[in-house]
Amino acid sequence: MDFDFVGIILRWMHILAAIALFGGTIFQRLALVPAARELDDAQHAQLAAAIRAKWSRVVMVAILFLLVSGLVNFMLTIKLFKAEAAEQKLPAIYHALIGMKILLALAVFFIASALAGRSEGTQRFRDNLSKWLTVNLILATMIVCISGVLRSTHTAPNKPAAAATSSAPSGSR
Repeated sequence: MDFDFVGIILRWMHILAAIALFGGTIFQRLALVPAARELDDAQHAQLAAAIRAKWSRVVMVAILFLLVSGLVNFMLTIKLFKAEAAEQKLPAIYHALIGMKILLALAVFFIASALAGRSEGTQRFRDNLSKWLTVNLILATMIVCISGVLRSTHTAPNKPAAAATSSAPSGSR
């Protein structure tokens, strides 16, 4: 059994970073934002600033891990299927789907960064927090769905087990 340590580490990086970013967005949209609406303006502003200070680090690390692991995984997948000895080729739809996934991911990264940031230029995103969290949830859900399809496009089919070649003893007829 070959153990692909690097591949497993990259997969863990990618999945855990995606869980952090997607899960954090779900939590914010469905629990934190509705609860924070019950606070007065001063408390709300204080809570928002405290959360952004902590959450922005998580967002930046998650984006870094997703970019690094995603790029390396993509390059390894292309290399694997371009090898002359490759038994299977990537289907044409793979490239269209990976392109869509990358574009959607860049949009998610931008929105998540804008919502977690302090820049005055992105304040309009934070002013419409519920709207942009909802947009990010929709985009992230699309990415997860595309990822499931992508995974099935470059996983070689299971090879059937060799049939047992037992022959009936001669003279048993």
